[in-house]
Amino acid sequence: MERRQIRVEGLHLSYLERGRAAKDQPSLVLLHGLMGCAETFVPLVEHLRPDLHIVALDLPGAGQSERSQRIDPRLPATAKCVAGVLSGLNLHRPIVLGHSHGGAVALTLAASRPHALSSLVLLSPAHPYYGQSDPVIRFYLSKPGELFAYLMPWLPEWLQMIGLRRMAGPHSEDTPERLRPYRNNLRTPGTILHLLRLLRTWDKDMSGLRRLLRRSLQTPALILWGECDRAVPIHSAPRLCAHLAHAQFVALRGVGHRPAEEVPGQVAGYIDSWLEKVDARLSVRYSKNVSASQARTASAITPSFDSGD
Repeated sequence: MERRQIRVEGLHLSYLERGRAAKDQPSLVLLHGLMGCAETFVPLVEHLRPDLHIVALDLPGAGQSERSQRIDPRLPATAKCVAGVLSGLNLHRPIVLGHSHGGAVALTLAASRPHALSSLVLLSPAHPYYGQSDPVIRFYLSKPGELFAYLMPWLPEWLQMIGLRRMAGPHSEDTPERLRPYRNNLRTPGTILHLLRLLRTWDKDMSGLRRLLRRSLQTPALILWGECDRAVPIHSAPRLCAHLAHAQFVALRGVGHRPAEEVPGQVAGYIDSWLEKVDARLSVRYSKNVSASQARTASAITPSFDSGD
């Protein structure tokens, strides 16, 4: 993947790109989670079919994108920024994949600008219909929590690995290499300040997204959720899916909150299979070749429930 830059909404943003956009081929745009960056998607990209054009964006305040006090951390502003990237890169109705907080950004984009994208892939997305994170957010907005947030990037690697593994399921085989993008991101000056500013808007952002989703979202969506997710528990998924008119849901056994890193081959296989389905529905010309990861996992697709698809 190649590192590139773009200026959107007055901000310098960075992204990783594989391949080039083509009129008759799909593009997949990847939006990372709260403490992550574009590099956390590298394991997934390595398993996705090679002809797929991919853009992994460093959201404002993350990765190699700009950090500054003038960044608006609110969810609608971030979604607007992503829409600007899609327009700036001349991506015509791409597939947008969002993980965790990136999932909330993707949902906001789809609900507020439905013509900007063709479909969604959501990996354990943050959403308005669960309240498990409230105590964690309150902690980080307290004085002790703020102090811990600034200390966190400089804790010993072994202690950070414990935190990373806690967000994973029992089948995950995390290594220090998987931790590196998070460490580099959090150690970049300005990251923690941006995250704390983002958390201060969290409750209002989720309330706003809830209002947007009162009208059932018509964008086709593939939802992959780890059964062992501690951050956004899978039992909250039915409430979200009730607001998605065309959703295919897959529960990932033994997987935690980071499916794209824990089981990248499985996730890639589900995405490949789903692209074939979207092809049939939307008459978009995708390749009919089946990837090795798809062949391994297609028989294991067992939706726990189906919301309108």
